[in-house]
Order: sequence, then structure tokens, then C-alpha cells
Amino acid sequence: MNRLLTLLFFCSGATALVYEVVWSKYLALMFGSTVQAQTVVLAVFMGGLALGNRLFGKRSDLLEKPVMVYGFIEIAIGIFALLFHFLFSFADAMFVKFGSPLLESSGQLLFLKGTISVGLLLVPTVLMGGTLPLVAAWLQKRSTDAGKGSAKFYAINTFGAVFGAGLAGFFLVRQFGLPTTLQIAGVANLLIGVVAIALSKKEVLAANIATKVATTVAAQNSPAWLGFSHQTFICFLVFFTGAVSLGLEVLASRSLSMIFGASLQAFSVMLMAFILGVGGGGLWVASLRKPRFLQESAMSIPLLIAAGLIGLFLLTIEQWALLYLKLRHSSGMTDKFLYHQVISTLISLVIIGIPAALIGSVLPLGMRILSRGSTNFGEQVGKLLTFNTLGAVFGALITGFVLMPLLGLRTAIGLISVLLALAALVIALKNKQSKLITTASVTAGVLLLVSFLGRESWQYTLSSGIFRLSADEVTSDYFSKLRERDQLLYYRDGTDATVAVVTDRQPRSTSERVLSINGKPDGSIIGDLSTEYLLAHLPMLSRPQSKDIFVLGFGTGITAGALLGHPIESITVAENCAPVLEAAIHFEPWNRGVLTNKLTRLYREDARTVLKLSDKKYDIIISEPSNPWTSGIGSVFTREFYQLAASRLNEGGIVAQWFHIYEMNDDVVELVLRTFGSVFPVSEIWETRNGDLILLGAKSPWESSPTVFAEVFTRPEPRKDLEKIDLRSPESVLARQVCSQKTAFAVPGDGPLQSDALPILEYEAPKAFYQGGAAYRLFLADERTYQAAFASEAKRNALSNFSDEQVVDVFRRYGSANLALMEYVSWRANTRGLSRMREVYHGGPFVDLIFRLPQTFPTRADVPPDATGLLTQFLHAEALIHQPATRTEGAEKMEALLRSFNHQLIDDDRSNPSIEWYATKAAQGHFLEGNLARALECVELGLRHFPGDSQLLFMKRLLQAEPAKALRTAELSNW
Repeated sequence: MNRLLTLLFFCSGATALVYEVVWSKYLALMFGSTVQAQTVVLAVFMGGLALGNRLFGKRSDLLEKPVMVYGFIEIAIGIFALLFHFLFSFADAMFVKFGSPLLESSGQLLFLKGTISVGLLLVPTVLMGGTLPLVAAWLQKRSTDAGKGSAKFYAINTFGAVFGAGLAGFFLVRQFGLPTTLQIAGVANLLIGVVAIALSKKEVLAANIATKVATTVAAQNSPAWLGFSHQTFICFLVFFTGAVSLGLEVLASRSLSMIFGASLQAFSVMLMAFILGVGGGGLWVASLRKPRFLQESAMSIPLLIAAGLIGLFLLTIEQWALLYLKLRHSSGMTDKFLYHQVISTLISLVIIGIPAALIGSVLPLGMRILSRGSTNFGEQVGKLLTFNTLGAVFGALITGFVLMPLLGLRTAIGLISVLLALAALVIALKNKQSKLITTASVTAGVLLLVSFLGRESWQYTLSSGIFRLSADEVTSDYFSKLRERDQLLYYRDGTDATVAVVTDRQPRSTSERVLSINGKPDGSIIGDLSTEYLLAHLPMLSRPQSKDIFVLGFGTGITAGALLGHPIESITVAENCAPVLEAAIHFEPWNRGVLTNKLTRLYREDARTVLKLSDKKYDIIISEPSNPWTSGIGSVFTREFYQLAASRLNEGGIVAQWFHIYEMNDDVVELVLRTFGSVFPVSEIWETRNGDLILLGAKSPWESSPTVFAEVFTRPEPRKDLEKIDLRSPESVLARQVCSQKTAFAVPGDGPLQSDALPILEYEAPKAFYQGGAAYRLFLADERTYQAAFASEAKRNALSNFSDEQVVDVFRRYGSANLALMEYVSWRANTRGLSRMREVYHGGPFVDLIFRLPQTFPTRADVPPDATGLLTQFLHAEALIHQPATRTEGAEKMEALLRSFNHQLIDDDRSNPSIEWYATKAAQGHFLEGNLARALECVELGLRHFPGDSQLLFMKRLLQAEPAKALRTAELSNW
């Protein structure tokens, strides 16, 4: 039975961590992703465990069949898990009802969040807290060393928690979503409970016999000195170690997240390393046999070693960062994401896991000490767990809300090491261990000194964005050169995030100024200026009469500040990170002091919560969150968030959503586009600079033309802003448009959506980030290049008449990720002069570019000498398509060639035609002549041989749509 119960307890630990992960996600959706809300949830969860430890602990020794009660508890937890999704829906409705009047009162709103959390989580967490005391009571009835058995079960339960954290953090939620994951865990708990009850029924007689033996042996081994004061001291130590271990986990996780990158998976790895360490400490204690190791005095040694290891981490932060970089870039593995998780895990085990094992050994050691001579061991274990859990809650609260903001990360970690050394000193003094007294005293003094030295080096290291550095930048003197080059204007370890403002140490006209959040650059005055301005001005260009604007995320404040140049009535900003708002003063010359402007209304709250609890409607909603691979950001890219945003728009209102293609893959970009389009059927895709996108979306079409844009250019401040980013006329703005309302809907195709229940993005975006590279498939639908045929005639006319200077100027500083476009811009830069506009562009003779005049296409194809006869015919037909007078002839010839093409007879080499390319050309030729049916036939011909081709699939979606939908904005676009 022992082995089977051990397995059940392992599974019980696993489901408990699955619940913690999933319930935290649910409540973050309800309350928002603020640290305050997350801490309230953690405190309620841990508090429920503590209460369960105490309530069941006091009664566990009186139970005849504690394993049966354990089984019923598991069944009750399982039933609650199966019902949780429905309970959550009811609680969310109550939060909206009672929270709406409290939006202006952050304290009362936080109290409401706590109250609802208690209502949702108290019952299951109290039940979870009762499991180990019940097992301890069972062990006392059948074992001669219940303390050893309890330490072992504690370790096994903790290892199960590691498994559960990994299962939920990397697999279950991604594959099945939140509701199904809860159902899986709930069914697991039901099975655990049924098996436990069955075991209990079989072991009634054996348990009764074992009880007598265990009690007799325990009485014989009971030491006379064990009294109430000793128990109190051990309870104090257990409370203390619970507090410092959770404090260390909070601080070390923040520190390492700025080395690894603050992704959901990084935090999962660090949590697993911490819990694994705690379990390892328990297993080590369970294996101890010599009596001298099972004394209170033995507790000082692991605490002292832990203190020293933490101090060593403080002194070697640069070396750890460099080690991470070298390891990350030293592997030839194709799965870079997996490799990153491996090295993150190994480093986390050393920095977090080993100290956690040493500190965490105190609790199971206390169990073993108190088990001797105890006739109420279940109650003793419950009491210890209660103190340990309450200590954990206290440590998390004090560390997150007091120590870290007040002292900073480094000093707070140093203080924990000092406290550990002092705790070892107290134990040594109590037990009169003279050598340890001296060692602990000296260690505490040295660590106190270490805590307050080297703070500047620490700050530069953690704010440097280590996780984004390339292999070429990994040098042993990187950080010393960084300190010589950069100057920290601002640095603060806040409750929500670590924020820094960095500039060049040697001022010059091109000096950059960067806002960094948790080590990741989130805004700047040069590199990001085009994006920051266009987030404000693009929706205003399209809806210049807008009065009320909502901005998600403050950042540098440049976007919100740019809105002040328009005749608006209000700007509502939702920003939940206090240090970001403090850092705004360093960007005032660029953000126009928007924080102190009378038009600005600031909410220190999660944007979803603000929109949910307020019924105010806006003309424009601007969403500029951090990168989606960072933890907690995925919730503002979900279908539900966009539905919420849509419900807060005035008639004709527009949502502007920032996204990026650098450090992303095509599937992730299309996931975001597809989700956005599922709520906003009319949309546009704009490129603000190389790698940054803005999506504009609405429920109905709007006019997007230079005629409308012209009104904004009459406003002095917006005009100056646009000129700063090289957009000097209403027409030049169009050069930044990737897809208009005519084509944007057809870009992503069918596939999954990012939703609250299935948050795909927070699992797939980190994979794309650590894998490296950039998405490009979007540009196969770019109206400026490959799909210029689908741009409106007025748009083609406007941009094809751009002079060399105009074309080059638009892309001179902020570029484009569209390689075909930038190659053409470079050619225009090298052939300046209007007379050169009529030269044939040889960089891609037949590449469609909206800036090209028909006369820049060759009238005859330049046929390679090794071309097959079929390729020669395709090339000649392509030349005909690009001349207006012969377009129909060329399209018909190319279609005939496609129909006669036999895929099996053509080898895949450069001397043969690219059938998918020519299928798109034939389709575009027919489309330009107004023959949509023939265009679709050519697309189908191409897909017959290349069914997965992205361009052909895009064109099929475009052409298969109802003509009214495919061309629904033609009237608006033909200005």
C-alpha cells in the first residue's frame, strides 16, 4: 500500500500545481495581469493551504481511517475542478457588477478582487492543505518512524508539483486550453480519491495493529527535553524559511527573467527549479539516518551554506549572464527553443534550486524531530505546514511590495542572504556551537557588505537585454564596455517590473534614449519613433474627427503625447507599472508632458479591467503592449479582448493594434491577424518601420485616402511629427500601407484563434523568439510589391508617380522588412533623377512594385541561355502581361501554358519555370482586366500542382470572396 499511496500523493501534488497555474490564469483574465491582483490570488491560494493544514491537522490523529478521508478530499477537489469554469463565469459577472463603481478606488477594487478570490479558491485550497497531515496521521498508525515517512511523502508530493508545473506550463494548456485542462486534472483527482478509498478499506486491520506498535516504539524513543518551547522555536524557523524561500524565489526569478527573457516558459522553468529544490531537500532529510543529523542544531548548516551561495550569485551576476550567452549560442541544435529551456533549467537549478533545497530542508527536518515521542503527529505536521505556508505568504508580500521596491533587487537578495546567516547564528547560539557562531557572524558581516556593493554593475547587466544579444556580441569584456558606452538615467526595481532609461554616455545629435522594461527595450526616441508616432497618427489620419481616445500601455508616452496635437477632448491611459510612469519625465521633450496634461486621465490598472469595468466609449482604441512572447501579454491579443474593445467603440470607431514580425514566425503573425480579423472584419495592415506593424480594424469600412489624410496635415504638431519620420505628404503615408481594406481580410486564412480559453500565443510566440529569424509570408500579400495588382487604381497612380527623392525619403531611415521593396528603393537611390525613372529595373525585371511605371518593365524577356522551351514561353508571356496594351494576350498565353503543364515531366531546377509564380502572374493579369473568374481559374491551376503555396492561397481567398466583399471598399479607395 505504501508504494501505491506514494504514487497517489505524487499525482496529487501534480494536480495541485496544475490548478495553481490554471486558476491563476483564469483570475488574471478576470482581474487583469497586475502584480497586485496576482499577489492577492497567491495569498488566497497559500492562505487556503495554511488553513487546511491547520484544520485537518488538528483532527487527523483522531481519525480511524485518514487515508479514506484523504480519498474523499481528492474526490471533492476533483468535483470542484469540474465545476470551476461555471463558477468562474458567475464570479466574473459579479466582479463586473460590483467592481464598476469601484474603478476609481484602487484599494476598494483590490479588496473586491481578494473577496472574490476567497470565494472561488478557499474551499479547494483548504481541502488541498489537508492532504499531508492526513498522510502523516496514517504513517503514525503504521510506521515506527513517521517523521521519516512524512519527509519522504512531502518530497514525493513536491516532485509531483514539479511535474504538474511542467505539464501545465508547457503542454496541457497549450494543447487543450484552460477548461479542458481543469477537467483532466479534475478527473485525475476523482481517480486518486477512488483508489485511496479502496486502499483504505483493504488496510483496516493492518492499520489497527500497526498503530499499537508505532505508539509503543515512539514512547520508548521520546526524548525528555522535547517540550513546548522547542516546538515553538521550530515553528518559528519553519515560518522564517517559508518566508525567505518564497522571497528568494520572487527575487531570483525576476533577476533571471532579465537574463533568460521574461517569457511564460522562463517563469515555469524557474518555478520548477525552485519546487524541485524544495523536494530535493525533503528527500535528503528523509534519507538521513544518523541521530546527530536529526537535531535542531543541524538546521544551521544548510541555512549558512544557502546564505553563502546566494551571496556568491550576487558577486558573479556578469559571469552567469556571459555563461548563459555562450551556452545559448554554442549549440548547433535546430530546436533552439528546446535548447534554451535546457540551459535555463540548468542555471535555474544552480541559482534557485540548490538554495531552495537547503532552505527547504528545515521543514521536513522539523517533521522528523517532532515525530519522536509524538502521539498527535498529524496535528504537528499540520501545524508546521501552517507556519511554513503563512511564512511563504508573508515572504511573497513583503518581498514584492516592500523589499524589492525599497531596496532594489540586488540589495533585497543580499538581505535574504544576511537573514539566513543570522538565522544560522541564532541556532548556533541556542545550541552553543562555538565554531558555527564565529562562522555565521563573519558570514553575515561579509554578506551585508556584499549587499551594498556592486549595485551599478548589477543594474547595467540586468537592463542590457542580454537574452537578445547575438553570438558576435558575446565577449568577456562586453559588460565593461557597456558601462563605458551607456549611461543609466533611471533604474528602479518596482513591484510590477524593473524599468531603466538608457542613453549614450557621450551626448551627440544622434544619441538614442531607450526605455527598458525587464531588460527588453520597449520604446525609444529614434529607433521606435516612427512606430510611436504612427500608432497615434494613423488612426487619426483615417478618422480625423475623433475626440475620445483610449491608450493601452504608456511606454515612453510619445504615442499618447502625439495625440495632444489633434483637437481631441480626452485621452484615457491604462498603465499598471509605476516605474514606467516615473520614467516618463526622461521623455518629456518628446511626449509633450502628457501625464500632467488636463486632457489625460490615467488609470493605474490593467487595460482589460478598465475597459471591462467602465462603459465609456471611445472613437479610437490604441493597443501598444509589450512583445507577445513576454509573460502576461497574450491576454490583450485574444478574441475576447478584441470583442471587449469593439464594444467600447463609438459608431465608426477604429482599433489600432501594434505587432511585430522580427523574432516571430509566419504562423504566429497569421494567428494574430486571424484573431484580429475575427472581430474586425474590415482592417488594414501598415508597416511603420523594418519589423513593426500596425493593424487598423473596425466593424465597417472607412475612407482611407490622401483626401482624408490631408486634414491631419493641416494641423501643425501632427505635421511636424510626420515629417520627423519622413512622411511629408498625405500620399507618402500610403507608402507605409502593406494591405488595404480590399486585401487585408484575405491574408491569414483558416486556422486557430488566440482566445482566453486557448492562449496559443503565449506558448508559440516564445518559441518563435528563441528560434530567431523573422516572419516574411505577410509580404507575399503586400500591395506595394507582389500584390500591386490588387491595389486600387488611384493608389497605384499616386505611388507610381513618386519621384526618386520621394521614394527614397520615405524608406531612408525606417526601412521595410519587405526585401523586394528595399532592393528597389536602393536601386532608385542609386539612379536619382526623374530622367532615370524610365529606365528598366533589372533588380527584378518582372517584380511588381507599386512605385514602378509600366515603361520600367522590359518589353521583351531576357531569356537565360539554359532555359527550357517552356520557361522561354512563360517569360515572353510575362513580358506581355506587364504592358497594358498586351496584358490580356499575355494572361491568356500564360493560362494556356499552365493548362498544358505536366508536373511529372519537369525537373525542379532553375532552367525550368516556377509554375506557382506564373500562376499568380496570369491571375493578376486577368484581374487587372476585370476578369475575376479567369483569374480564379489560373489560381486553381497553380494550386493543382502546389497546393500549399502561400501567394496562391491568399489570392484564392481574395478572389473567392463575394465580389461585394472582395471589392467592398472600391468606392472608398477610388478617391
